[in-house]
Amino acid sequence: MLNTLKQKLIFFLLDTLGYFFLYMPHFLRFNLAKGIAYLLFLLDSKRKFDLLNNLDFAYNNSLSQEQKQEILATNYLNLVYNSIHFFMLGVSSKKRVLDTICIDKPEIITKLLEQGEKIIFVTAHFGNWEYTTPAFSCTFNHNITAVARMTPSVIVNAYLTKVRSRFDIEILDKKGAASGLIRTLKKTGVIGIVTDQNTAESEGLLVKFFGKNVRHTPIASILALKYNAKIVHAFAHYSKDYRKIMIKTLPPLEFQKTQDLQEDTQNLTQLQSDVLEQIIRENPKEWLWFHKKFKNQYPEIYQH
Repeated sequence: MLNTLKQKLIFFLLDTLGYFFLYMPHFLRFNLAKGIAYLLFLLDSKRKFDLLNNLDFAYNNSLSQEQKQEILATNYLNLVYNSIHFFMLGVSSKKRVLDTICIDKPEIITKLLEQGEKIIFVTAHFGNWEYTTPAFSCTFNHNITAVARMTPSVIVNAYLTKVRSRFDIEILDKKGAASGLIRTLKKTGVIGIVTDQNTAESEGLLVKFFGKNVRHTPIASILALKYNAKIVHAFAHYSKDYRKIMIKTLPPLEFQKTQDLQEDTQNLTQLQSDVLEQIIRENPKEWLWFHKKFKNQYPEIYQH
């Protein structure tokens, strides 16, 4: 009973915070985010160290100091503004979500849904990635099952799942998500996966990324090949004034299956890594460079 009351109280306070941000004028909300981001920029040496090492390693030390500082500042700002938007999402209406997002080329998705295709949405920690799933479900009035990494805290997980599960979205714990993803593909046919993080040796295939060897999860490739699903990449980024979240939708990956499942899985996973790299190169400041993407093969670059 105490735990239930504690959770209800915490949820109430977080929802109150969500309403506070929701009805705050944009210029105040944005400047608050910039202020907090600047403090993090000054105080958070660990993430700063990882980000700069990632940039130097990926771009072979070719970026100027100004370019790196712009990427660093935008990463902190996005991290803070994403958090504010997450609290807002917890209390937002469907109309508010639709007013906040703008989907590029929605006809790509409409056509696939009309044809009854199974869809695997693949995204990354790019811009405000949390809005990719509600953008889909609210725009196309179709449910979607997405995978999320849980935290050690039961209450935090409960709140994250509460917010993420709104608007016909089912959230699966990353651990043991495969059966739920398969069930959805067989039934309603739309799932969402974030695939850009480093993985363990046993969970990822070696692919090229910025010319370096990295581990990339093959789950989207395995499911697409087994259930004849279309892989569609969708990436969210902020408009210049941060008033809108723009969803860039790419056409389904074109891939010809062969009789060699292992080679097909490898090649299809490499294609996804190529798409991610291309999107990052087009707009590097929107990708979350704080992740230790290269840690599996190059742990030394993160050593102080």
